[in-house]
Amino acid sequence: MKYAPARTVRFWARVRRKIDMKSRHTIFLICAALLQMGICRSQGAQPPQGDVDFFEQKIRPVLVEKCYKCHSEQAPKLKGGLSLETREALLKGGETGPAIVLQKPAQSLLIKAIGHGNEYTAMPPKEKLPANVIADFEKWVQLGAPFPAARPSSAKTVGPAWWEKVAEKDLLSADRAIAQAVDHYLNDRLKQSGVKPAAAVTEAVFVRRVTLDIAGRIPTVDEVKAYLSSKDPKKKEKLADELLASPSFVRHQSTELTWLLMDGTGKSSGKSGGKKGGQAAANFDEYVTRTVATNRRWDQVFKDIILADDATDEANGASGFLRDKIKDQDRLVTDVSSRFFGVNISCAQCHDHPLVPSWKQDHYYGMKSFFSRTFENGDFLAERDYGTVSFKPNKGDTKMVKPMFLGGAPIIEPETPELNEEQKKAEKKLHDEAKTKKEPLAPPSFSRRAKLIEEGLKTGQEGFFSRSIANQLWNRFFGRGLVVPLDQMHGQNAPSHPELLQWLARDLAKHDYDLRRVIRGLVLSDGYARSSRWENSVRPDPALFAAGIPRALTPAQFGASLQFAAIDPEAFKPSITADEKQKMIERLEKTGQGMANLFERPSDDFQVGVDEAMLFSNGDRIQRELLADGGGRLVKHMATLKDRHAQVEAVVWNVLSRPAELSEIKLLSDYLEKRQDRPVEALQQIVWSLMTSAEFRFNH
Repeated sequence: MKYAPARTVRFWARVRRKIDMKSRHTIFLICAALLQMGICRSQGAQPPQGDVDFFEQKIRPVLVEKCYKCHSEQAPKLKGGLSLETREALLKGGETGPAIVLQKPAQSLLIKAIGHGNEYTAMPPKEKLPANVIADFEKWVQLGAPFPAARPSSAKTVGPAWWEKVAEKDLLSADRAIAQAVDHYLNDRLKQSGVKPAAAVTEAVFVRRVTLDIAGRIPTVDEVKAYLSSKDPKKKEKLADELLASPSFVRHQSTELTWLLMDGTGKSSGKSGGKKGGQAAANFDEYVTRTVATNRRWDQVFKDIILADDATDEANGASGFLRDKIKDQDRLVTDVSSRFFGVNISCAQCHDHPLVPSWKQDHYYGMKSFFSRTFENGDFLAERDYGTVSFKPNKGDTKMVKPMFLGGAPIIEPETPELNEEQKKAEKKLHDEAKTKKEPLAPPSFSRRAKLIEEGLKTGQEGFFSRSIANQLWNRFFGRGLVVPLDQMHGQNAPSHPELLQWLARDLAKHDYDLRRVIRGLVLSDGYARSSRWENSVRPDPALFAAGIPRALTPAQFGASLQFAAIDPEAFKPSITADEKQKMIERLEKTGQGMANLFERPSDDFQVGVDEAMLFSNGDRIQRELLADGGGRLVKHMATLKDRHAQVEAVVWNVLSRPAELSEIKLLSDYLEKRQDRPVEALQQIVWSLMTSAEFRFNH
């Protein structure tokens, strides 16, 4: 991707000869429409991963449990000639016509049937699905009915897991620095492919890139200029260390980890019990912030979350993860398996895994069994000593399953008979008394959740855990995972760089699962610092990482960066103390966080949405907060500069974090010259056009 800020500004300047500030929405909406026309996916393209996840978590389980006994190959007779096993079958429909009309749930026969509008076509016939489930189906049809196609699963065509082909002895030595290992494996693959990588980014772009990635904001003008003027050969390392030690890193890393863990919502929906019961309990967000601030080991974070024991200061609040999901255990097991182990095990919920022959339905329900005894009791999570999980396979009789880790064998555990009626009454009384007293129940004699931790981190199986977080971090800082999709890290989905991922996973485990150390190593690599520009040829496969991959800013990054871009650069004058600077940064970041709620989290197929377009074109908040000409704002500062060249240089530095090009200085100076009748509005137009440019919207 190439960025041409001069041409962007020239376009806007030319257009604005005929419009005033109130007409911006027309142009921006046209721009948004063109963006959508240019990057919307084709009819046959794969749906976004988030839509696939929605289907696997919300739709497929209902189809299997409620529909497939009559409308699949397992049915003795296909009722109404309708199969619900594939998207094609749904579109074809049965005797009464197509079951769904894409993006039109109100016209879809399937939606009408599950809504029980007609007693003769009602599905399921003897019960109406809950309103929230029906709403999920309506949303699914509106999304275009994403339905992952079945893939060949014959064991004859599938070899060993990719990590079994990577010999430990062939990896780089463990004493190599992370940056060295990254560059070794990336460059080796590029050499094999005959591809010459892009040049390194300019120093100004590097400062912007690494500040956005580590601190979650654009740098101040003084921060960029200080880096550019420094002759210190270690200035890159020093910059990374300063950012990693900053309060901004804690805030941004906390936001990213909370987003990773909390089902894409970025927030916990409930409070944890805490040492004092339900009183003044720390929530999950506070727990994550504390773990980042203390650089808590990632494996210990995993233990805190799964044990959900709020009795210690370090772990208080960690139970929010389970409490948020415990009432939907299918969602819980999918989230645990995908977010901690990099595998969306839901693919094996309804049938044996289509890509991993060794993963049967038993493994899905075996993973689910680790949580089947967990329940809420008042303000606390508790775990029983008894309880089993069973499921009805596509063929055969109902099966009882024991806890079973990914691809492993059933766990041997003490026999625990079910309670009789008298014992259940006594147990209920005990639970009610604990609720009244706001006290936790005693832990079980054998904890299945504790056993999951043991199995997940056991030598020989810990690769799932360490590879998953290594791939998540790589995706965040390089714009694409070594394994894609991020939750399909099974043995048949090889990484772009298998040896690199194995080396990173090994290094992470040997260095106490220190995420901060990994981040430092990644951003100091040459591969991270490659330009996103690609000149004079077809851009190579992004899996080669031959060039930087532009990444749309997250809501938190975008909100904070807008605030930093709009402030008077004199606010960060060298004379202020370090404490004053940190307070200023924190205030701007918190203000930006309030604005972040206005933006969507970018996905792989990001495009500027209508809501964002309308906000920037018509939003009073944009005018009031970002384009105001009062004291302490960029527009006011520019107005105090009498030289137009100085005005242009100031706005480009403040918004785009780099020096202005000569062509930009001439273009924008000419624009200001022609707008002498409305000087303040002319300055606002320039600030606005740069804030809405691709160069600002992306980390490039």
